[in-house]
Amino acid sequence: MNSISKPLLQWFDQYGRHSLPWQAPHSSPRGGQSKPANIYHVWLSEVMLQQTQVSTVIDYFNNFIQYFPTLKALANASEDAVLAQWAGLGYYARARNLHKTAEIITEQFQGNFPQEFEQVLNLPGIGRSTAGAILALSYNQHHAILDGNVKRVLARVHQVEGHYSQAVTLNKLWQLAEFHTPNNRTNHYTQAIMDLGATLCTRSRPDCERCPISNLCAAYQNNTQASYPQSKPKKKKPTRSIAMLVFVKNNKIHLYKRPSKGIWGGLWSFVECEDTPNNIQKAQLTFDPQALITQHLPIFKHSFTHYHLLIHPIIISCHSTQAEFYPPDQLELGVPKPVEKIIAQIALAALAS
Repeated sequence: MNSISKPLLQWFDQYGRHSLPWQAPHSSPRGGQSKPANIYHVWLSEVMLQQTQVSTVIDYFNNFIQYFPTLKALANASEDAVLAQWAGLGYYARARNLHKTAEIITEQFQGNFPQEFEQVLNLPGIGRSTAGAILALSYNQHHAILDGNVKRVLARVHQVEGHYSQAVTLNKLWQLAEFHTPNNRTNHYTQAIMDLGATLCTRSRPDCERCPISNLCAAYQNNTQASYPQSKPKKKKPTRSIAMLVFVKNNKIHLYKRPSKGIWGGLWSFVECEDTPNNIQKAQLTFDPQALITQHLPIFKHSFTHYHLLIHPIIISCHSTQAEFYPPDQLELGVPKPVEKIIAQIALAALAS
């Protein structure tokens, strides 16, 4: 079995991505980087990239480091401030774990990001692949990675059977990842194989004619690219329906902080209940017995990985003195995308009136 590392590195030197904002300022094609990458930037980017594409992450990354330019600044920030800058990226446990990790590093490692693999692996929200990527990209340490792009490349090159949610398949992919990761230029190889998966060996319509390792790829040789990686059997997503109750007082809206666990953990949201007349009335009267519904906004759908959520926004005028209200045009709180959408609808309606 021939390693894909040599042709992949040759391709990377000419066609790879060398100017992503979290990369070191200069990358030399041979012998590593002229200046080490900022491990805080690498860690932040790897966490952001766990569930999100590079094109989306770039703007969030640049904005995030403006607010929190150093690991210390992140550790000293409040969770609300961190979530506010994360809002829209989704998978909010990543942001909470990022904040917890910054605090741990400040308290236990004197503010220096650890450089031992097991120490990094034990930090909140960091798994085997992310730990390997952080240390490989930052310090050129020899660690294999296995993110979604790498899984796809290796599954095609070796026509790996089964879906990686199965332990046998995942173990096989890890063995292949270890085999192909070179001892030299591990940092560049790590970026190269991620770049290949992101730009050429894409999920649909891979550009095999431009691929530097197509001659080593079993799927290309057998014209089976569309069959790998093999798909996980699909399950029909269930659908839930909720009402979001937008309590309004003196042109301000009521928001409450959601529990850390569960969807939109730690973000600020509207009161919600099952979308039935009885539940809506009960929630309305519980909040304020004198509250009056003034408007029903259109129902819209928000999809999660495992289910769809139908959201019915209801505007309710109230007089409660027990709750906190916030001006919608001056919010500095992290809110979920659906809440952001509803607030925008309210603003448009106010402008039109």
